[in-house]
Amino acid sequence: MKKKGLVFLKPILILMLVVSMVLPAGTAMASEETDYEESYEEPIEGETETETEDPFPESYYLPIESNEVEGWPQGPQIEAEAAVVMDADTGAFLYSKNMDAREYPASITKIMTALIALENGNLNSRIVFSENAVYNLEEGSSHTGIQPGEEMTLRRALYGLMLVSANDVANGIAEHIAGSNEAFAELMNQKAAELGCLNTHFTNPHGLQNEEHYTSARDMALITQAAMENRMFRRIVRTYSYTCPETNMVDEKRYWINHNNMLPEGEHPYEGCIGVKNGFTSDALNTLVVAARRDGRTLISVILRVNGAEKAYAETAQILDYAFENFKNVTMEYNEAAITRADLLGMNTLGESGVLNQGDLSAKVLEGEEEVLLTIPNSADISEVTGTLGSNLNLEYSYHGWRVGGEQLVVSSMDYTVPTPGESEIARLESIQVENKTGIEGIIQNVSNTAAKVPEYLTEEVPQWLGAVENAWYDLMDFIYDNDIMAAVVCFILILLLLPFLCVAFVRNRKSQKIRKQRKREREERIKREEDIDRKSVTQIELELREELAKISREQAANKQQETEQKETEQ
Repeated sequence: MKKKGLVFLKPILILMLVVSMVLPAGTAMASEETDYEESYEEPIEGETETETEDPFPESYYLPIESNEVEGWPQGPQIEAEAAVVMDADTGAFLYSKNMDAREYPASITKIMTALIALENGNLNSRIVFSENAVYNLEEGSSHTGIQPGEEMTLRRALYGLMLVSANDVANGIAEHIAGSNEAFAELMNQKAAELGCLNTHFTNPHGLQNEEHYTSARDMALITQAAMENRMFRRIVRTYSYTCPETNMVDEKRYWINHNNMLPEGEHPYEGCIGVKNGFTSDALNTLVVAARRDGRTLISVILRVNGAEKAYAETAQILDYAFENFKNVTMEYNEAAITRADLLGMNTLGESGVLNQGDLSAKVLEGEEEVLLTIPNSADISEVTGTLGSNLNLEYSYHGWRVGGEQLVVSSMDYTVPTPGESEIARLESIQVENKTGIEGIIQNVSNTAAKVPEYLTEEVPQWLGAVENAWYDLMDFIYDNDIMAAVVCFILILLLLPFLCVAFVRNRKSQKIRKQRKREREERIKREEDIDRKSVTQIELELREELAKISREQAANKQQETEQKETEQ
């Protein structure tokens, strides 16, 4: 039985041996190796290879409107869905990508919030934060830990608003200025319309997500341009760190660091950066507004909807560098500004009609600057710029159809009277009299004429000095409000220190008064004697002098006799 069993197994063993010799040795490991090695197959004829994934989002390929302008320097391609760079002095947009698209602004909304607060509020007024202002926020949104009932000056609240993007502070400011967020949003929308914003609508003061809360890159630049004209706003947004002292409900100081890292002290410093604000929500993604000043030029950049704060800073630097390096500011004379009423009427100053050429007819029809500031490419010639006057009296200058500057003109009154020659001569004489006024009217006229001739650089420096004084006054008032007991103690100590000086001054004043009174009496007596002498004749004066001399002689004799008797007595 055993042999039969072994004979039966022989064919099976031989078959297994043959199979193992025919198949390759590595076939059993193929399934493990496919996890680590990428297999490659030759493409079948008629089929195309699979394309690799594009590293850039679709927004990267959105058209840049400014690049389509003839002769305009080509701007960089960026991932932001919308972006602009505007020259703050001319209003010209140097870089424009999807500039009118409606986007969610996130916390750059607070630029408008600060502007409304500065225009409608008192910086020294005190905000009392309500429960609604403190708690009516999304979970996890930025705040400063304000408590219901806590008080803070509007000036300090604005630092919290713009530096750390505090939403509780934004609510408090809105309620303080307008009574509610809704009423404050109406003020924001009114201001946006006044500034010429076409694609902007606000529903809250902080920028938290709302489908009806949107703006565009163009509109945000206009809002920032208006805000940067406010000196206090400029001071706040360029501040990197601020210390908010103790309040009525918080016994420790708050230290606020500006979230805009493009300031010189930030993690992504940009040369010349002077503000303004960044923002983020999951719907808006990253937004960023930056103002920078170099070589006398101030530019404002706006970045909307880009994925990542680092990307927002990098792309802002790209478009600002592009604008600073490729454009220049020039001035252009506006000839139409010299048109007078006489020019419109076709009247000249020759012949008999020359007597009618008075001040009314010589007045300009359009009131505005005779020179307009424009921003054009470095390689452009000013002769390529054309100007047009719109129906709403907007003077617009363009370079190959792209706006590079402009000005709002005003029509002067066309009411005037045509004088007769006699009246004209009288008017001329009256004008001479006006020019030679004396007294108070003349002083006022001379001061006005002198002020008109003050150099521009002096008038530009004065507000800076006044601003420094004003800021120092605000600091003092804030200190007194927040430290009333300490301020009272300091004042008391100062009074004690000044008391000895006051006493000395009082004593010296009393002495000086006595001396002045004595001198006054002597002066009155001298005047009286002089008057008496003037009333007397020469003979009377001689008699009085003789009597006075005789009196003096008798007194001398009496004194001499008294001295003689005294000597005799002593002997």
